[in-house]
Amino acid sequence: MTKVLTTWFLFVIIVLFLPGDWNPGAWGAESSPAGPAEVVLLVYSAENCPHCRKTEEFLNLLASRHPGLKVDVRDIWNNRAYFEQLLFLSDLFDASVVTPSIFLGNRAWFGIGLEQQSQLEAAVQECLQSGCDDTLQLAESGRLDPQRIPSYSDESDVGPTRIFVPWVGEVDGRTLSLPLFTLIVGLLDSLNPCAFFVLLFLLSLLIHLRSKPRMLLVGGIFIFFSGLFYFLFMAAWLNLFLSFGQLRGLTLAAGVLAVVMGAVNIKDFFFFKQGVSLSIPDSAKPKLFERMRGLLKASSLISMIGATIVLAAAANMYELLCTAGFPMIFTRVLTLHELLTWEYYLFLVLYNLVYITPLAVILLIFTFTLGASKLSEWQGRVLKLLSGTMMFMLGMVLVLRPMLLNQMLVSIGLLGTSVVITWLVAGVWQRFVHE
Repeated sequence: MTKVLTTWFLFVIIVLFLPGDWNPGAWGAESSPAGPAEVVLLVYSAENCPHCRKTEEFLNLLASRHPGLKVDVRDIWNNRAYFEQLLFLSDLFDASVVTPSIFLGNRAWFGIGLEQQSQLEAAVQECLQSGCDDTLQLAESGRLDPQRIPSYSDESDVGPTRIFVPWVGEVDGRTLSLPLFTLIVGLLDSLNPCAFFVLLFLLSLLIHLRSKPRMLLVGGIFIFFSGLFYFLFMAAWLNLFLSFGQLRGLTLAAGVLAVVMGAVNIKDFFFFKQGVSLSIPDSAKPKLFERMRGLLKASSLISMIGATIVLAAAANMYELLCTAGFPMIFTRVLTLHELLTWEYYLFLVLYNLVYITPLAVILLIFTFTLGASKLSEWQGRVLKLLSGTMMFMLGMVLVLRPMLLNQMLVSIGLLGTSVVITWLVAGVWQRFVHE
């Protein structure tokens, strides 16, 4: 009897001190607490996107803090299918195609800053607790309820990246390399032997009028419309790259084309107008000369202005043969930066102002000295060597490492290297071969 009472007493004590969530059916089974459900964060990135690297670092840190989070990074630069997925999702969220773009359930972030980072982490925690379906599956099944989070804007990112420049104001230090790149490439493009040839020949005809105001008027109109037509040509390149620029193949094609055009210009220094040449064809010059002489016969100022505009349009088509690679390279590099639409066109305006500056200087010097200068063959060959060398190197960078062109020192280095190579080659050629 004592033994039975002792046994029941021990049983009651054990039952009283068991945990409240004890399940007799699981007694003896191995305990395996359920972990949080997996949540997939869909991230569309690009090899040519500097902001994507910083975003991926943050997302990796986020994943380390939340074990149930899986970060699925898809590079639209190297995979056409991923690019089409981003197009599809961006359209559903009524957003532009940008990188990085982040999708979590019904929510999307197009670009991400400090504020969006905290919003994203809160959304991840919510999904880990209550669950979130895959965004693509929701979209394909028609169950997506798009909730677009306000996009990150560089305008809100103030602080140590902004500096004060005298007479200019506050400038974001991250964008300094792009204005410098614009000045360098625009200046090299402006050293266009074809444009110099047309302008100098036009002025040499107008000098017979012995009227400085008329020379300035005709020359100024010619330069203005040359710049305007060039701007329109570059705007076409810009829109092409903005529409399809996320495809790596397009950048590779632009780089290869720039390398080929650069090589042809370099060839023209050594074998001038032999074989393939990016110069005004001799067969086209008589028509240009005829249009120029027609200016002298214009019966009124209005007809002279109209003839000058037509001449600028015709001449511009031939001028593109000389350095068309530079506008293509510049607009491609421009679209590697995430800018507002008006900022893209502002850089095109800056580029074209730089492009026409040497022409304007020539016009002023020629008008006020009433000189009869002309571009010599040797000067044209040296200009071709300089532009060809720079174009060749820029093309190689576009093919191999396009993001290097975002760095200020790379732009300066390419320009310096081109000038040194041109100076050495031209000096050696003139001393030992030309003589």
